[in-house]
Amino acid sequence: MKNRVTFWAVLLLVVALVFSGCTPRVGAGSVVERDPNTLFVDLPALVVDYDSDGTASVGGLTHMDIGNTEAPGGVVLPAGIRLGLATALYGMSLDPTWVQYFTAANIQHLQVNNGPEGIFLMVNGRQIPSLVWDGGSLVATSDAIDAVGLGVPALNKVLPLVRNFGLGLVLRFPVAEGTELLPLTGQPESEEAIRARETQAQMAELIGGLPAIDLPIVYHADGSFTLAELTDTEWSALTLVPFWAFRLSPAIISSLSEAGISVITLQTNKEGIHIGVNDIALPYLSWGSGEVQNILAIVKESGLLETVEALFPGGSIYEVVGLVESMLPLIQMTDVNVTVFLPGSQMGN
Repeated sequence: MKNRVTFWAVLLLVVALVFSGCTPRVGAGSVVERDPNTLFVDLPALVVDYDSDGTASVGGLTHMDIGNTEAPGGVVLPAGIRLGLATALYGMSLDPTWVQYFTAANIQHLQVNNGPEGIFLMVNGRQIPSLVWDGGSLVATSDAIDAVGLGVPALNKVLPLVRNFGLGLVLRFPVAEGTELLPLTGQPESEEAIRARETQAQMAELIGGLPAIDLPIVYHADGSFTLAELTDTEWSALTLVPFWAFRLSPAIISSLSEAGISVITLQTNKEGIHIGVNDIALPYLSWGSGEVQNILAIVKESGLLETVEALFPGGSIYEVVGLVESMLPLIQMTDVNVTVFLPGSQMGN
């Protein structure tokens, strides 16, 4: 009985220690509808703070504090528990150079949030490209892994449960003196994202719809390919573009075929970048809510462009970034569908 009480006391102390360093999680409460008969977890985000020397702390406690001091209430955690917690926190320490870079670039916090719709990444409260899924794509991921012969026991049962876990992690870095503190959420939309959305609306009105490109590419056992019944050699001769450079080695073709892969699809549209294997759609990378533009905004605000310009005087980094920023809206709104047929597929035979 005494051992059982000690176990629960230690467990409660560990939970109290962890929750002392938590903050409301972005998307909390949005986990799929709860079923009392199904595993379900929805917790606040764990906050890890970093000192200038790269030491990580949770709730104001570093690995040294956890390893050497009493737990809340004056109760001493068993040595094994203290060692485990201290080791985990020590493993999260960073090289001081990274912390100094984040401070100089005014990157105040990074967030990772898992929820029913995907794993969402945020920098300074702004979302960047993230992995998006639903129940069907998670099941499809397991099916795709099985199809290529890399099946993991019980994976088909585990992956759908990912949507039932609401977890988050926030990494906070020292802020330079006199710098305004940025909130974890509620950041205004970046100017880059606003301009991109307005540009896309103007383009759609001008051309009367969304541009589309379909590229069905058929690869052969020797690694060569055909597109629209023209070989890579013929395309090279017609366009003076070295299409032959996109050939694959016969070993790669053979390995893919042996793994059971016959069709690979790569699609980009206004929502993001999508990949499929054997007509199975996998989770995709999002960019439809200004995520890529937010990266550009963060890069500009961080002073990275000034650093590159100083390292390479006479360069045109600002022109390159400006060109990328002007082309992105059109690239993102274009529905591009590249389908690669390998030997063994209906097209590849």
